[in-house]
Amino acid sequence: MRGDRTLVLHGELDIATAPELVHLLTRLRHHGHAVTVDLAEVTFMDSTGLTTLMDAHREAELGGGTFAVRRASPAVRRVFELAGVNGVLDDG
Repeated sequence: MRGDRTLVLHGELDIATAPELVHLLTRLRHHGHAVTVDLAEVTFMDSTGLTTLMDAHREAELGGGTFAVRRASPAVRRVFELAGVNGVLDDG
C-alpha cells in the first residue's frame, strides 16, 4: 500500500456530486490506498450518495481493500438510519 487517504467531504453528496467521488475512489483503489471518508461537513445526502458509499464499501471488502466512514453528520446519519445501514457504514 502507498498510504492511507482521508477524504473530507463538504456540502452535498448527491446525484450532481457523487460521480466526482466515484472517480476519485476508483483512482485511490486502483493505487491500493486505504480510504476513510469524513462526512462531518456533509449537509445533504441522497440515495446516489448512499449508493456511492455502499459500493465503495462492497468493493473494498471484495477486493481486500480498506474503506471506512467517519464522523457522519446528522443529515448523513439520518439517511443511514432510514436505509438501515448503520452497522455497515456508520462509525459509531
